[in-house]
Amino acid sequence: MAGSQLRNGRMQSFIGFVPTHPDHISAFFELAPLSLSDLVYDLGSGDGRLVFAALDYGAGKAVGVELDPECVRKARRKARSRGLDDRAAFVQADVVDVDLADASVVFCYLSPQACTALKPKLESELRIGARVVMESFPVPGWKIAGIAVRGYPDYYEVNKFYLYVMPVPDNEGTSRDGKVKSRQKTNGL
Repeated sequence: MAGSQLRNGRMQSFIGFVPTHPDHISAFFELAPLSLSDLVYDLGSGDGRLVFAALDYGAGKAVGVELDPECVRKARRKARSRGLDDRAAFVQADVVDVDLADASVVFCYLSPQACTALKPKLESELRIGARVVMESFPVPGWKIAGIAVRGYPDYYEVNKFYLYVMPVPDNEGTSRDGKVKSRQKTNGL
């Protein structure tokens, strides 16, 4: 989890990188199966594990967005060593500065405050049919399209994963529009 909150229109890190448990990664792909036509964004990508997993699960391209420059450097090195430079990009940026209009799938493992803060951005930039999977924290007011659960209560924490499909109806069934604001582009992907 990239711990973030919106402050003065910016996401600011307030805790260190907390990775998705390896046994939990498949939940993202259970909820949002991928194809070569998918462009996946992982907001708060840390070491890039979900970006690489997205490519392994069939995505055509994947982009990690991360504030920590060391995480970005390590993930870029790993992409080069795996020969994935043309399919994986890692951007050192605040998620509010990255244009998500081309994303077909967005993964987030962010704090509840960050999920709430990102809600208007996701609603305004993501196109109709784009899928959003949130780990651990649902988006307040959005109607959940699917849930996956991972973990063992007697061994370690159980996590829920929440799927949303744009435009996300709110809990009253009212549909929202989603699309296009132009912001920072990502490494030519």
